Amino acid sequence: MNGPRATGFGLLLGLALAAFFMSPAQAQFGHQQPSGANPNRDPLPDQSVSPRTADPEAYDAIDLFSRLCVSTHGSQARAAGIVGDGDTAIEKMTPALLRGMENGQNGGVGWIIRMPLGDRILLEFPPDGSCVVRAPHVKAAEIEAGLRNLLDQYSSNGQFVVHRIADQTRTIDADGKPVEGQKPPHDALKFHIVAYRMSLPDTTEAAEMVLQTTDSDKTGIQANIVYTAVPDSAGKAPH
Repeated sequence: MNGPRATGFGLLLGLALAAFFMSPAQAQFGHQQPSGANPNRDPLPDQSVSPRTADPEAYDAIDLFSRLCVSTHGSQARAAGIVGDGDTAIEKMTPALLRGMENGQNGGVGWIIRMPLGDRILLEFPPDGSCVVRAPHVKAAEIEAGLRNLLDQYSSNGQFVVHRIADQTRTIDADGKPVEGQKPPHDALKFHIVAYRMSLPDTTEAAEMVLQTTDSDKTGIQANIVYTAVPDSAGKAPH
């Protein structure tokens, strides 16, 4: 497991803004015809999520987030071992694409995973040590429900304690600056943020998970889910 990392909800919130503002043409992700088998479609026995909903990409994004971020405790090495090599449905992200996703930072690692129905989900490990799953085309309500269902499964046995730590809607302009107390410009982006903190049994860490969504079809990425390990004493919400 990775050691504790100094982060928090405020830092997680700003992680995905660059990806939100990528246009579909820049991102070059879409619903392509699948090619090759994807071994990652087999769910882990104890981490499977609910049956497919009306939005298959929302299901796929939560499924990958469960198996490659939550189950691995955000470990890049463990996730890379699951992803493996040689699958034609998995493409490693280029450094240029990663820099575009991460506000110009170097050192990230990521993959584009083509799912059986043709949608593409992005798995990314930025330099800050977090684990990110990005869904280009997704319904906000579906992926939010999927994340709640996943966390309900974790907390059902009493070992994992989950708290919601944020639920808010924000509007930002094309430069990523908040729009407050004024009429939003035509290119402003409205997005919803929900965040959770989950205790991890037998460790000194907790997990913070932030889901950011937008219903706008003018952006290349409509949902980002971020997993980050934090010290267990970092502002745990009261029961």
